Amino acid sequence: MIALSAAASAASVTLQPGQTGQLADKKITVLRVQDSRCAPDVQCIRAGELVAKVLMSEQGRCRFLTLQLPEEKNAEWRGVRLEQATFGKQPRLTFTDEQR
Repeated sequence: MIALSAAASAASVTLQPGQTGQLADKKITVLRVQDSRCAPDVQCIRAGELVAKVLMSEQGRCRFLTLQLPEEKNAEWRGVRLEQATFGKQPRLTFTDEQR
């Protein structure tokens, strides 16, 4: 399922691994997800992280990106960021073009 929203002119799209969706003028494909986050109902020593490998195409140019949750401090703005992700074997990742 692909969800688009426009809040303060920002777009978002929610995808699962293997899916492709449109984010404003960009096409995003989720290639691979590695999730080492601590589940909400479990007490962990370390919170962990989710790393998503994506292919972004925009205006005929393609780039491979590695996006992370939680977002790294001082992360370079690449025109898209990983905003949130559900837990599970097939997590749902929400991407946005809104810069923090």
